[in-house]
Amino acid sequence: MIEEAQGPEERDEQDGEKPEENNQGATNDGAAPSAEDADGDAIDAEKETGEGADGGTGDMEQVIRIKGMYNEYFLDYASYVILERAVPHLHDGLKPVQRRILHSLRELEDGRFHKVANAIGNTMKFHPHGDASIGDAMVQIGQRELVLDCQGNWGNVATGDRAAAPRYIETRLSTFAKEALFNPKTTNWLASYDGRNQEPETLPVKFPLLLQQGAEGIAVGLACKMLPHNFIELIDGAVAYLKGRSFKLLPDFPAGGEADCELYNDGLRGGRVRVRAKIRKEDNKTLVVEELPYGVTTTSLIESIL
Repeated sequence: MIEEAQGPEERDEQDGEKPEENNQGATNDGAAPSAEDADGDAIDAEKETGEGADGGTGDMEQVIRIKGMYNEYFLDYASYVILERAVPHLHDGLKPVQRRILHSLRELEDGRFHKVANAIGNTMKFHPHGDASIGDAMVQIGQRELVLDCQGNWGNVATGDRAAAPRYIETRLSTFAKEALFNPKTTNWLASYDGRNQEPETLPVKFPLLLQQGAEGIAVGLACKMLPHNFIELIDGAVAYLKGRSFKLLPDFPAGGEADCELYNDGLRGGRVRVRAKIRKEDNKTLVVEELPYGVTTTSLIESIL
């Protein structure tokens, strides 16, 4: 005998169960959860995150204080950038990369000139931030013509022309640098970044190098800008200080120019110096620029006039 096939509703009625309505999706096969299940999930989420369903804090032991982490990490990063990268040290007037360059040249010192490329490679034992930063810093030191003797095309501060490639130019420590910057017996030594070498914490400089060279640096939450001064005036000021006499120092710029230091304020914050180019009129059609303001190149000066 052939029996008719029964639909799902008829089988449910025979089994004594009432079929579920279409709008009551309580099954586990992708249907929406019930209100009781939703409440249970919310309670579990509150236990895991430490927050209540209303956005308040639940278990305080599991809440991470972002403010404390931010303060700690920010101060660590800021102090690293200030001390290790951007700002010169008061004791010797040098940034870390400058100090490492001079120390590296002291290691290589034999009285002869060294290729700048070779000096850069030796400095990388102490300064792990790439050859470009070392090369740029070495050129800046050499252009000031005090602690380095230079051979080759080291660029031109007046025109803004860049130095030649490191493999084409040479350098060595000047006689002044060897006499005034180094003394291993009075130097505090630190391990280099990889622990393979020793480098000076600061150099025992016998001369106010920071004032003579000037410095400019931007760090995290801190910036410094010190203008250069005249070498002879610094010597006279140091002698006057040792003898207890009063003295006054004003900036002196290597490129010359006419300076108004009325608002200099002894170099304190808020002080300013106005420097103008020294221009001579040769005839009705010709102006001769004899001296440039500090930090201004001939190209930028011509553009400002035109």
